[in-house]
This record gives sequence, C-alpha cells and structure tokens, in this order.
Amino acid sequence: MPDAAKGPWIRRVATWAYQNLLRPLIRKPIHGQRLKFATYHWWQYVGLLRLQSLSLRQRLGLIVRFLVIDWNVEHGHKPSESVAVCRAIAERPARAGEIVVEAGCWKGGSSAKFSVVCKLLGYELWIYDSFEGVEPMTVTEEEGWDFTGEYASAEDVLWDHLRRYGEPDACRSFKGWFRDTLAKAPIDRVVRVGYIDCDIVKGTGEALAGIVPQLSTDGWVFTQDYHILGIRNFLALEATWSNLNREEPVIRPIIFDLASIRFQQRDRTARNGLAP
Repeated sequence: MPDAAKGPWIRRVATWAYQNLLRPLIRKPIHGQRLKFATYHWWQYVGLLRLQSLSLRQRLGLIVRFLVIDWNVEHGHKPSESVAVCRAIAERPARAGEIVVEAGCWKGGSSAKFSVVCKLLGYELWIYDSFEGVEPMTVTEEEGWDFTGEYASAEDVLWDHLRRYGEPDACRSFKGWFRDTLAKAPIDRVVRVGYIDCDIVKGTGEALAGIVPQLSTDGWVFTQDYHILGIRNFLALEATWSNLNREEPVIRPIIFDLASIRFQQRDRTARNGLAP
C-alpha cells in the first residue's frame, strides 16, 4: 500500500505542509476535504474518462458531479478509490435483476457517486448501514485505532445527499447491523459489485455472507478497509471462504486503502487492473 513518507518528494512536502501549516487552521472537517480536493485530489478523476461504456459527455458529467459531491459531502475515501469501483460497475450495463451493494455508507458521499453510475447503466444500488456508527470492536480488531462509535450519521442525511447530489430513484437503503440484514440471509438478487467499508472484521464477514453467495459470474467485491491489519488477516484465511462454500479468491490491493476480491475461475478481467 502507498506510504506518503516513501512517495515522491513533492508529495512528502505537500503532506508536511498540510499537516503542519494548514490543518491547525481548519475548523471543520469538510473545509479540510475541500482544501485537499481543490489542491491535489481533483486530478484523480481523470480515471473516469476510461469508462468506455459511457459517452464522453456522460464521463465529463460524472467528473463534474463527483467534484460537487466532494465539495459538499464529508466522506472517507479518495477519488481514485471511488473511480476504481465505478470502473468495475461500468464494465457493462446491468442485466435483468442485477444490483450493486454498498455495505457501510456514513453520510452517503460514495453512495451518491455510485448511484449516478448505477443509474446510467441500469443497476439498482442497495445501501446497508446501521446509521449508528461502527459497533464495539474487540481487542483483536483494534489494530492501531478503535473505530467504535465513529461514522454515525442518520439515514435521513444519506437520503438528503442522494436527493441533492445523486440519483435517489436508483437506490434502496436497509437500516440495521449487518448481522440482522446482510448476514441474516443472502441477498435475493444477483450482485454485480459489492463495496464494503465498515472498519471491523466482524462486519466485513457479515457483509461477505450476504454478498458472496449472490455474486455474478463476473462480479467484483471491494474492501475499503485493506489498510486495517485485522481485516487483511481475516481475508487471507482459508476458513473465511470455506465458510461461504467458496474457494480462496484473488485479493489485489488497488490503490490506497482499497482492495479487490475476485474468485479465480471468474477472474476474467482482473489482469487489466482498475487503478486509475
């Protein structure tokens, strides 16, 4: 995974300047996010121009809409990560009954982006979240940071952002802990892409239990939490997949905190890569 301290010197200088000179002056998180996007994050959306299933006008429209979302909705992902997921969704239009699943949405920044792409290609976006923040973590899961209670946001906030910046008609939301939603029974639709961002091992396993059995033959699963050691170790266990009656998948770090999960016999396009 990339490490800013080992990157190009200009990135190290920019990181130092932001952390030491600018961040102490920032009073609200959204202001810090806007500063990052106005200075050096915006260019990562150039990757959207590679979505060959969309017209040039649609691709340019996506860039504009995604920048508007970034300016107005606080979120926890980088543009290049959302671009990689959108490229997977946009590999082809939806077939009858196919959906995209987002497990963990916070305030709906990624949801709004995914909803726009889903609308263009005929997918429904099913969004799962407790809307109560990260559930209590175990000692084993607390690798470097305890996320307990973080990222709480009301369901109404999600829908307000979808109405303002996304495509609400393409979306459904399901409120509750993953153990009571995704893990209770597999989703009754074919899942084309699953995106998991829940920060804990337990939630990751519960999301996989709902998504993997219904994954399409060319489906993708992404974890936004590959920087968390406990989750990396969990995904590397053979038992994680045998419990789902599946062989071990190919897991590839894509960029920053994002990794893709694909089952080998279904991995037809992974060699092309999704990194912007």
